[in-house]
Amino acid sequence: MSTGNGRKAKEITLLLICMSFVLVFVAFRLLPDVFEPWNSRIVDRLFVLRSSVPSLHPAYNTVIAHVDVNNTTIQELNDFYLNRAHFARVVRNLSTMRTAAQAYDFIFAAKSNEKDDSSLIEATREAANVYYGMAFELPEEEPVRGQAPSAAVLQYLESTKWAVKMEGKGGDFYTGSHPLPTFPSLARVSRGLGFLSIKADRDGVLRRVPLLVKYGDGFYPSLPFRVVCDYLKVPPEAITIIPGTAVILKDVPGKEGPKREIRIPIDRFGNMIISFLGPWERMTHYNFSDIYRASDYRDELVMWGEELEGKIVLVSDVSTGATDIGPVPTDANFPLSALHANVIHTILSEDFFRESSILETLLIEAALMFLVIFLSRNRSPTAFSLGMAGLIGTFAVVAALLFFYAHVIVQVLRPIFSCGLAVSLVTGYRYFNEEKEKETLRRSFEAYFPPGVVKKIIANPELISSRGQKKELTILFSDIKSFTAHTANLSPDQIRRLLNEYFDAMVEIVFRHGGTVDKYIGDGLMVFFGDPEPQDDHALRCVRAAIEMQQKTRKLREEWEKGEGFPISIRIGINTGEVVVGNMGSRKRLSYTVLGSPVNLAQRLESKAPDGAILISERTHELVKDYVASSHPGQMALKGIEKPVNVYEVFVPSVPA
Repeated sequence: MSTGNGRKAKEITLLLICMSFVLVFVAFRLLPDVFEPWNSRIVDRLFVLRSSVPSLHPAYNTVIAHVDVNNTTIQELNDFYLNRAHFARVVRNLSTMRTAAQAYDFIFAAKSNEKDDSSLIEATREAANVYYGMAFELPEEEPVRGQAPSAAVLQYLESTKWAVKMEGKGGDFYTGSHPLPTFPSLARVSRGLGFLSIKADRDGVLRRVPLLVKYGDGFYPSLPFRVVCDYLKVPPEAITIIPGTAVILKDVPGKEGPKREIRIPIDRFGNMIISFLGPWERMTHYNFSDIYRASDYRDELVMWGEELEGKIVLVSDVSTGATDIGPVPTDANFPLSALHANVIHTILSEDFFRESSILETLLIEAALMFLVIFLSRNRSPTAFSLGMAGLIGTFAVVAALLFFYAHVIVQVLRPIFSCGLAVSLVTGYRYFNEEKEKETLRRSFEAYFPPGVVKKIIANPELISSRGQKKELTILFSDIKSFTAHTANLSPDQIRRLLNEYFDAMVEIVFRHGGTVDKYIGDGLMVFFGDPEPQDDHALRCVRAAIEMQQKTRKLREEWEKGEGFPISIRIGINTGEVVVGNMGSRKRLSYTVLGSPVNLAQRLESKAPDGAILISERTHELVKDYVASSHPGQMALKGIEKPVNVYEVFVPSVPA
């Protein structure tokens, strides 16, 4: 490839790589509903892998425990519908067991009956560590047609709002609507309410939760966040929000040291990514019926107290028919009460994940783009493709390591798509360019090499040596006798037509015998045999080609004498010897040629040959004498050669008309 073409190819390659990254970036921005779920599912597989490989498991904080209402509960209590008296007794028992907190994944939205409600209210007041649920409609959810909140509900919400500190702009925190709390008389005696509302990602999978929701001029915590803040003794005024960056819990008491702060990474909506522990069974579970009946026996209540003292207990319904299930990264049908437990666990263990920022993602993609450009320079398509496969694989491994050990979730799909598109475009362009170059080379070579040799050269360019090498070859020179004198009265178009007809006929014969055209010298022709394709019988091929050339010229003579009156006659000289063959010339113009004294001898033989005759050297004669008839005129003195040389004239048989 010439320097200019090489520079242009590099520029186009650079443009294609940059364009690949830009196009993929634009596609991801314009079609987030298509691409974001794909990337999220890749991250989901990392969570699954983390929960499957023991060495990657996050340490489980046993302070968190589940108390489940399941099918066994219903069978043992012999009551499909648990009433509030059942819950009241469990509240009292868990309080007696000295649990740190009781979080009920239930919304007791309305009163039931006076007796049961009173029992639950009294038990909740005495326990002083009970939390209940509430709900908000979050943006883009289907609106629920119902009554506006009552004055008592609004009063309760106003009195319990959190006045957290906000640094910077307010971001895009979810604004809740249509609040549905636990009924006020129960809510007021509880430790607090937390919302249970969760928004799924674009593909319906639950991967993150809002910690706080705006309603009116205040904030309201989710159930697990409310429980955690109280457990860590962090009041609302010690909470600072940096929108799109973090929720900061300040003045958190240390176990053995000064107070500290916990920074919880959040997105612009106030969502925290849940660090999933794994399957439902990974967490500690107790049956609701066992807790309910523990107070039947004092010893059993003491035993349960030793088991649950100081724990955060999450009570929920996971029986058959419960609708509170949904898909999460590690499970397609996950009890959503476990989301709350995972949120609590994530914050207490500070096992936070964060997504790479826009700037970090762009820097990663820029680094990959420069590496792709580096890999594309001066490398074969195979080496480039293998290098790109290695680059993509390395990036995937690094992304996984960042996930497992730095808890950073990078955008995986977009860089891989960008690299993949770059590989496709660059490879396609190179293929197109190489085919174009091959076609140009083919057309160029067709004037000098036989068609069969051209195919081999295109498939294996090493056949055309870039360095000179010594070989024994047979060289042929031919020339039209008195061409200038015979064409003096012809027009340029006539001369051009006659020469083209002549050279077409001669070159066809040369190619048919496997020769290579070295150059055209006016009306003369220089060819050689034995390279680039090795030929053991190069001398015989050359002589037979010369005989056929003379025979063809005689036929042309008959035709041309009838037309333009041109009595064409050629003379041919042939010599065999060791020459230097290869690409020679300047950088801008190379020629595949042969050099050496045997070339000069062949040219001198041509100049001394009689009209219509073929003179060959002694070396050529040695190689063909058993196959070709010839005569020995004797020795001949040749210009530029000190001693006379033995020459032989090849017999040219007549061709029947």
